[in-house]
Amino acid sequence: MMYHFNKAVPVWGVNLTYEYNQILGFRTDIKAEKPAAMKIALAARTYYRLYVNGKMKANGPARTAKGYCRTDEYRIPADGIMKIAIEVIALDKPLKYSNDNTMEPGLLTAEISLEGEDGCWETAAATGEDSFGYMEILYRKSMAELMSHSRGIVEYYQLTQDSLGWITQDYESFKKPVPVAESIRFLERRSPYPTYRSIPFRKLLKVKNMEPCEKISGGIVFELAQAFNPGWYDMLKAEDMFIEKLLEEKEALFSGQWKAVNMGEGQKGICVTDCHTASAFVFSIPKSELGFIHLCVQTQKDAVIDIINTDHTDKEGVVRGNTYAARYELEKGSYNLITFEPRLTRYLKIIIRTNGEITFSYPDLLDYSYPDEEICQFECSDGELNLIYEGAKRTLRLNTLDIFMDCPQRERGGWLCDSQFTSRAAWQLLGDLQVEKDFIENFMLTNPEDYAEAFFPEVYPGENYREMSPGIQSWSFWLLTELWDFYHRSGDRAFIDKCFPRVEKFLDAVMSHVGASGLFEGFDCLFVDWSLSNEKFSLYPISIPVNCLIVHTYELMSELYDVERWKTVAKKVRRRLEEIRPARGLDSDGYTYEDGQFIKNGCLTEAGLALELWSGFRTKEPAYVKPFVEAMGTCPKLRPNPNIGRANLFIGLMIRFDVLARLGKTDTLVKELKDVYLPESIHGPGTFYENINAFSGCHGFNGMAGALIVNQVLGLGQPMQLTRTIRINPHPGELNWACGSAVCADGRIFFEWKANQDEHVLEMELILPEGWKAEVELPFELAGWNVRMNGESCA
Repeated sequence: MMYHFNKAVPVWGVNLTYEYNQILGFRTDIKAEKPAAMKIALAARTYYRLYVNGKMKANGPARTAKGYCRTDEYRIPADGIMKIAIEVIALDKPLKYSNDNTMEPGLLTAEISLEGEDGCWETAAATGEDSFGYMEILYRKSMAELMSHSRGIVEYYQLTQDSLGWITQDYESFKKPVPVAESIRFLERRSPYPTYRSIPFRKLLKVKNMEPCEKISGGIVFELAQAFNPGWYDMLKAEDMFIEKLLEEKEALFSGQWKAVNMGEGQKGICVTDCHTASAFVFSIPKSELGFIHLCVQTQKDAVIDIINTDHTDKEGVVRGNTYAARYELEKGSYNLITFEPRLTRYLKIIIRTNGEITFSYPDLLDYSYPDEEICQFECSDGELNLIYEGAKRTLRLNTLDIFMDCPQRERGGWLCDSQFTSRAAWQLLGDLQVEKDFIENFMLTNPEDYAEAFFPEVYPGENYREMSPGIQSWSFWLLTELWDFYHRSGDRAFIDKCFPRVEKFLDAVMSHVGASGLFEGFDCLFVDWSLSNEKFSLYPISIPVNCLIVHTYELMSELYDVERWKTVAKKVRRRLEEIRPARGLDSDGYTYEDGQFIKNGCLTEAGLALELWSGFRTKEPAYVKPFVEAMGTCPKLRPNPNIGRANLFIGLMIRFDVLARLGKTDTLVKELKDVYLPESIHGPGTFYENINAFSGCHGFNGMAGALIVNQVLGLGQPMQLTRTIRINPHPGELNWACGSAVCADGRIFFEWKANQDEHVLEMELILPEGWKAEVELPFELAGWNVRMNGESCA
């Protein structure tokens, strides 16, 4: 939905110092003659921070497509003079490559209004008028190292006592911003806002010295940042870089002096009285959280503070330097420091370098994740399943805000395929469809002319330096399977119809990929799973699993939009796949077609077979289903076939888990969920990883594990707003009880059951909103049981 400002227009600065990573501070004051409600509407590129009367109020914006800006709105009580400050950074670099933003030029559109006695809003200040001024922020380095291969610059500050004064001081000397030439279309933000609740670090784990050592590996993130962006690093001067210096330090026995202090208002602090060498203080919280690191500092002499956050230690329990570190070079004085970037944090190392006394507070984290109101719940008599559910929900929460993200720090990217599973989890575990709607809309707003054959970009909002390249082409089909699911979850036909022109452009173009083989072929970049499934011989020139996904997509879209030509191509390719199957057998994912013959390229893979089954192929064929269930996965019942490539977690195993659920193989599903996620739950940071054997991580698609537990163990399905139905299909196994809740547009849904394993009695209770109905499907394991729903027999 479009957003309309009353008076504000997009503005930016002129004749700025830096070409890349421009940072501006905008100021205005308004006066409320008497207490009133104040509305602040903001749209910005790339990111902003809002301050009111010197205090941080918000960060944003909600991201969207090129040429568009989403508008955030904040309602704040106003009385007297209200000092408004907005810090905006426009991220950029010569190689246009980013997974978290579109790298468009900077802008700010801001409008502040006061509510009158009649309930109407009157504009008090707006960009484009004389009410706003701006200054360049030069105390944060615009030329700095990168956080990762696909993110912007690290935070490197050089602060004096007066640097942050612009937030509240007079701005008469500020320059006047000028309107940008570009025509911007503004959208409403549907997704919820974070709470910025304070998450305190109460546990001080270590006090150490830091001393020089041989360079320690910066890890894959450090290496990829330089490998993907060599031109940027060539532009940096030695004084612009500090990450590598952190990798040339190791922990040693603390030899200084420090004491605990009270910094007022119950705030615990640390006073370092002897800091002849670099001193490190390591803090922790029980599980990973995401937010802005906050620290108060008082230093008697110039000081350097390095803040290193991470969700894991190394194998020796050490918090190593990494590309997410922030550096503050401080002149003597008092400072209230808040990082501009949200940080995924379980462990926090604060390194102090100064020749004088310095006092700093115990840090806290200002939450920047989905504001879960905990209206959707699950609990059962199996503590291990409860632990997995909580880990899945935490992982989902940290990767959900304005869009669905693959990970909340390294990329913060809105990846397709991930979102097929994240979106289902968001509806089941958070009761949210607004983030998904914004997420899908962003992709639908992309210009089909910008991408070869009207594909959708693999990750968005983002920027790919390869001209016309969407990246992974098979990801576009996952977007449309998610669109199908969204329609049934939401019943939002108007939105579905708005998506049609963009979907039509894409699917009509892809039909040209049906080759002489009768199958889809000739793609440049496909992906099935981080395993043997992704080898060239498994994918090119013809991938059977990807063909199955494409056919499934055409079938869904032909039904969704009643397009006969899509139905026809789906039938033809499905028929061709079924014709060649007897000659194939269980032999290969990838094929070459020569002289009218299919020639296998390599081997069959678990992930490939899972994708075929997920796409509706082979599901009625025991010769395929039985070995898939019993001889594949992470802990198979039967000996695996050594000629079949094993699957990894992203995304083959997750597809497998969903297929097991569809097949009703709940015992196998639960066994494998525990095999994969229990070690991570016990030994990890409270979030789930991208792949098997990953050392750390927090990847949003794992929220699907929690949704599967609710769907398959409790038996509470996805609420389908389209039909106002919910599937009830409990699988008690050896459990004694389970309960949970979900939400729909009409209210909350509660379901629980109690299983008497000795008497074979299952008592179920279901509370539905008015007008909703349950579709009860009792599994085979309950044959012979006395099953009752709300006191009535389900026989």
